[in-house]
Amino acid sequence: MEYHGVVFDVDDTLYDMSLPFIGAYERLYEKRYDLPLAPLFLAFRRYSDARFDDSQTGKMTMEELYIYRLRMAFRDYGVCITDEEALDFQHLYMQLQYRIQLSEVMRELLDALQERAALGIITNGDSMHQRNKLRSLNIAQWVPQECIIVSGDHAFRKPDVQIFREMEHRLGLAPEHLVYVGDAFGLDVMGAKCAGWQSVWFNHRNRKRPDKKEGLPDIEVHTEDALAALLLAV
Repeated sequence: MEYHGVVFDVDDTLYDMSLPFIGAYERLYEKRYDLPLAPLFLAFRRYSDARFDDSQTGKMTMEELYIYRLRMAFRDYGVCITDEEALDFQHLYMQLQYRIQLSEVMRELLDALQERAALGIITNGDSMHQRNKLRSLNIAQWVPQECIIVSGDHAFRKPDVQIFREMEHRLGLAPEHLVYVGDAFGLDVMGAKCAGWQSVWFNHRNRKRPDKKEGLPDIEVHTEDALAALLLAV
C-alpha cells in the first residue's frame, strides 16, 4: 500500500470505545444486572449509528439519542431503564471518554507514520465533544490542528465526499495518495472509496463483511498490530 498521507477516524479506531462504556456500566449497573458486556456494547453502537443522522438533522436531539441507544440496548436483554438512568449513564460515559488514552501500539504507529507521511483526522460528531477526546489522546503530538476535521464544524459529515475533499485541500494531496483508516464500514470505508481514497477497514469488532462488490475496503485488518504492520510495510 503506497500513500503520502494517512487519515484516521477517532471513535473505536484510535481508541477502544468499549472501555469507557464498560467502566460506566460497571460503576452503575454491575451489582444490579449480569449482562454480556461485549454484545451489549455492540447493540449500543448499532442503535447509536442507526439514529446518528437524525440527531444531526434535527429529527431528534442529542439527549434523545443518548436515551434511545442505551434503553434499546438494555431492552435487547430484557432490562428496562428510565430516561433518567440513561442520562446518568451518558454523563458518566462522557466523563470516562475524556480520560481515554492511546494504546502503546497506536502511539508507536503514529510516531513512525509521522516520519513518513502527512497525518490527519476526520471524525463525525459534536465539535467540542470530539476535540475534548482528542485532547485526552494528546493527538496534537502527531496531528496539527489544521489537519483535524470534525463534522460538527461543517455542513457535511462522513460518508459525504465533501469532508474528504476538505482534507485533501488541507493536506495538499490528491485522493489517490491518501488512505483512510476507520472501523465503520458505511461511514469510513464507503466514504473513503467514494472519494477515490484507499481504505483500511479496522474491523476489530469482527463485524460481518457486507455482501456487495462496490465500496469494499482495499484491506481489512482486525488488530492494532496488524494495522501497524500494514501501514509500516511500505
